[in-house]
Amino acid sequence: MTQVAVNLKTIDLRKAELHSIEVDDIKTLQALLNLFLTAGDVGEDGSPISPLILDGTAGADTKQALLAFQTAAHLAKDAIVGPLTWRKLIEQDF
Repeated sequence: MTQVAVNLKTIDLRKAELHSIEVDDIKTLQALLNLFLTAGDVGEDGSPISPLILDGTAGADTKQALLAFQTAAHLAKDAIVGPLTWRKLIEQDF
């Protein structure tokens, strides 16, 4: 079994453009979201969400993927990656 070590800092993508977020934290988030996106999930408008580029940028694509994940995982759809969202991202069991 593979173990994943993640720094569980809360990431608020609603304020990503106003505040600096660690690039490594965003890359970890993007990598975990890509595991979810391989299932062919779609955005709110029904269009497919492309896999994210692991660039460490907390942009609109990362936020869209996070919101789709939170919806699928039955979490609060708030664009905040807190302890519950991190756990669901790591477990990918919902």
